[in-house]
Amino acid sequence: MLVCMDGIRRGRRWLAAGAIIALLAAALLSLPPVRSYLTHLGGGPTRTWPLEPYAPGEERLLRIAVVGDVGHAGGREQATARAVALAARLRPYDALVLLGDNVYPRGDPGRLDDTVFTPFAPILDSGARLLPILGNHDVMDGHAAGNVERLGMPGRWYSARLGDVLFVGLDSTDLSAEQLEWFDRTLAETTAAWKVVALHHPPYSAGYHGSDDEARRLVAPIVERHGVQLVLSGHEHDYQRSRPMNGVTYIVSGAASETRRTGHE
Repeated sequence: MLVCMDGIRRGRRWLAAGAIIALLAAALLSLPPVRSYLTHLGGGPTRTWPLEPYAPGEERLLRIAVVGDVGHAGGREQATARAVALAARLRPYDALVLLGDNVYPRGDPGRLDDTVFTPFAPILDSGARLLPILGNHDVMDGHAAGNVERLGMPGRWYSARLGDVLFVGLDSTDLSAEQLEWFDRTLAETTAAWKVVALHHPPYSAGYHGSDDEARRLVAPIVERHGVQLVLSGHEHDYQRSRPMNGVTYIVSGAASETRRTGHE
């Protein structure tokens, strides 16, 4: 699943989020290049809705693609990657965010070419900055350090500034006191108008796994205290978007390579 965030119009700042899952790559490639589409791969709604692009002259100053749980290399993930590339035809992305579980089944970094670097090469080759986080499958068999190195991550948790947006990537597989103190301090010190946080395990979810109690207990209060506008998670193989809760919108986008049905919470 792809979440595309176009941010910061001239004159007023804002973030917009949508979602694209590739149903059939051939069908997507036959669509007119002037519009993108919201569609669905499995479970839940069966309709497809057109998503109109910005009107001419409304300049997008920051564009971020977000995909989660890309770890099953194969037709579905490749279709998702092609949909991401299709949505970038009119304007390249500034960054590509990966929401963890980047390589199944047990985090072998030697397979990242198949799951990340080859399918998303058109996006990365166009200059998009790669902003990945770790998922529970990525840290199995002691592979966390190898994945951090191979993906070019500064560490298991880190922050990156993109214009007026602060991106914070957390490691929700080990929410240590050290990481949480750094997280709190990083948000307190930033001057960015927009703050986006990514962690693999969703604090709020109506999916197969459900809300992650530890993430909700430890991360959500810090997010709310510092005025974070958007929290991105994977883990669930579906797409969910919350209504704003205490000023925060929570998005789950983990259906890049397989899907499960979801419900309501």
